[in-house]
Amino acid sequence: AQVTETFEAIFARCVDSILEGTKSVGCRLVFVPSQRDVHHHCIYPQPPFTLPQLGKRVTVVPDPCTLLIEGVTLGLTSTDILFHMGAEEISCYYPLYPPVEDMNMDYEKFQSYGQMPLTPDVLVVPSELRYFIKEVIGCVCVNPGRLTKGQVGGTYGRLLIQRSNPPEDGK
Repeated sequence: AQVTETFEAIFARCVDSILEGTKSVGCRLVFVPSQRDVHHHCIYPQPPFTLPQLGKRVTVVPDPCTLLIEGVTLGLTSTDILFHMGAEEISCYYPLYPPVEDMNMDYEKFQSYGQMPLTPDVLVVPSELRYFIKEVIGCVCVNPGRLTKGQVGGTYGRLLIQRSNPPEDGK
């Protein structure tokens, strides 16, 4: 089949569909770019999407990023570091040097945007590997898998985070 509109227009329609489909749910949306996005910069780290004003419930972020949401620190990247590196310890968002051959790395921007400023409470790292959740040194690592795999559906993650009450002694 031949594509009759720009990739940017197709992406805008997808975003509109997501916004409309989640309107009644009352959730906030975070859009993280991916090197798989045909309409966006294929470099790591990636700048956020340039989208028109989408309202207060939508946030666009770069890849990778660290977010603080209601006292919980989230580390997010769409790059499959798990598939690239195996079981090495993660101290930045892409700890391999040199990177794998198909990884376009901007080393100047990586020094500013690719480092983890702190260990997140939750680290979301989608991968081609089987989905999992694992606690590593006080960080909950979540691989939700990929939402699509070829022509079929994949997997996704839904997190419910409940903060525990601090001990009475304040520690």
